[in-house]
Amino acid sequence: MSCWSKEELENMLEDVINELDLSEETAAKHGPLGTPPHELVRMVLDQKDLQIKMIKQGFKEINTEQAGAGDCSDKAPRNP
Repeated sequence: MSCWSKEELENMLEDVINELDLSEETAAKHGPLGTPPHELVRMVLDQKDLQIKMIKQGFKEINTEQAGAGDCSDKAPRNP
């Protein structure tokens, strides 16, 4: 069982979000009253996992908009 309360865990997630380097567009879209912290952290981790996967597949430049970032798909675009 956890030593922390739900409120403490949520505050920790907020601290993580505050440390993320989110674009202005993302911050506006998922701002304080938008996406719950646990979902936002999961989305960022999924996006980073996709970028790592694409780098391992040989992509030189990664455009996360074209890569479907945030839609949780496992499909990567073909190398142009």
